[in-house]
Amino acid sequence: MEEEIKPSYQAHNVVIRGTVEGYNVASLEDLKKLAENIQNLQREMNALREQFNDVQRALNATNARLERVENFLKSFK
Repeated sequence: MEEEIKPSYQAHNVVIRGTVEGYNVASLEDLKKLAENIQNLQREMNALREQFNDVQRALNATNARLERVENFLKSFK
């Protein structure tokens, strides 16, 4: 039986400027703007995650207090 030879994966950084096969390619400035936008979006998402976690903790604390009040009121039946 023949052994199957798998090609090794190689990655290279390539910068293309101009037009490639009829498609416009983003300029380096455009790529920098996109990278900044992505970083800003990531920061905003992290801030939203933190806010969501804070709201979740507050809701859990409120539910625990409500449960204690309900149990207290049930004790009078």
